[in-house]
Amino acid sequence: MSWIRKRLRDNTLVIKLYALKLFWNRYFPVRKELGACGSNSRLEYPVCFETRGNVFLEENVRIRGGCHIINSAAEKVVIKKYSVLAPNCTIITNSHRSTVTVPHFLLGASHINDKSCDIIIEEDVWVGANVVLLPGAHLGRGCIIGAGSVVSKPIPPYALAVGSPAKVIQKKFELSDVLEHEKALYCEADRLSEEFLRELYAEHFEGLKTYGTAEGIDDAARERLARLKTATRFVEPC
Repeated sequence: MSWIRKRLRDNTLVIKLYALKLFWNRYFPVRKELGACGSNSRLEYPVCFETRGNVFLEENVRIRGGCHIINSAAEKVVIKKYSVLAPNCTIITNSHRSTVTVPHFLLGASHINDKSCDIIIEEDVWVGANVVLLPGAHLGRGCIIGAGSVVSKPIPPYALAVGSPAKVIQKKFELSDVLEHEKALYCEADRLSEEFLRELYAEHFEGLKTYGTAEGIDDAARERLARLKTATRFVEPC
């Protein structure tokens, strides 16, 4: 009996170590496994990327703990500079349409009537906690997605969108403030033009309130920002 108990204890330890290895491999991806991972981009573990080689991060990207990217070898997820995914976000690049004679147990693996899309998060986007991005989502530069939202369509630049499905409810900044924001964050060749922004505001933001502010950036705030840039090894745009 003592020999049997010892074998059971030994096997239990092996099983636990194997489970720990599987957990570590799944939820602690390293930068070199990604398709690209720019300077100063940060993964706050645990995170899970199903197909790591098809996840592309530019510089100064932060992905908080609990985020899950479910993508296949045919689909890319691109997250551009300055963007942040808050905790427990989920990105799904493939969805399945219910099909007569095909049980759900086989539907995903069969790829019958799939909706398969790359998902792109442009620069300086904030994706709130517990957001779900589905095929068709494309987050425009500078937009904000409110916590708990579900996005399955393009969101315009500098919009605040919330809900399930997500809808634009406010603009992020006034037009004049967006122009200043662009100058601070991007090289001249990479900035959105004033003409484009005027057309954007006329199409999407007429009559909407403004979420952000241009106030609060005094000398003390600038000093804090400078210290933070040094502490976080922030990569400057130009």
